[in-house]
Amino acid sequence: MALVASTDFDTLPLEPTKRWLSLYDFVEKRLNETTDPREGISDSDMIEYCTILVSAAEALDLGEKFESFSIANVRDDFPLVRAQFISLATKLSMKNSTANAAYSVSIPRASKVKLFAQIERLRELVKSADFSPAQKKKLYAKLDELHGIVVAPRTDYAKLMAVVAYIAAGLGGTTAFLADAPEALATITAFVGEAKEQEEEEQRLLQADKEPLKIQDLRNSDDLGNEIPF
Repeated sequence: MALVASTDFDTLPLEPTKRWLSLYDFVEKRLNETTDPREGISDSDMIEYCTILVSAAEALDLGEKFESFSIANVRDDFPLVRAQFISLATKLSMKNSTANAAYSVSIPRASKVKLFAQIERLRELVKSADFSPAQKKKLYAKLDELHGIVVAPRTDYAKLMAVVAYIAAGLGGTTAFLADAPEALATITAFVGEAKEQEEEEQRLLQADKEPLKIQDLRNSDDLGNEIPF
């Protein structure tokens, strides 16, 4: 199953920055939905994921240069390329200050539990990575900050992305950290994006329910002729 169908592009915003960000969120969500937890991400999905986002960034002229990835070695290159997508998504989101000011979301309890699991996963990765004690202390502090952002009644998207950017910028250390950290970070942003979509859909439905039913007043209509409407 393809991650993106040609018709999926029809629903994306027209503005280039928002268009790429929406595509990124969509592809991350689809990747998480289609991946078998026991087998991990397939090579074909890795290739499609990288190709879609790189091609979209080039088509929209976002001015971002990505490290090239080899189809033959996509499994080795994927973590670094994915980290670059996280970095670009963070920078574009931070620049879009007007949207970020209003971009907060109430995350459902079930989703928060999953987010906390990813934060603890990152904490364990930091613990086992070959960072200096000072680096580990800074990363632990950022993970504590991330936990506080998620546990808040409404999660501030701009603050969350700033913390994700800090952690993504520090990718390195052991092979395990480089391989697993980008996936954990992408999962966090995908969960928050999905919660925002659900909240906005609920708001649209509530707004539709509040709109009064419009009944045409036909008492003085010429279309009635001599008929009495009641």
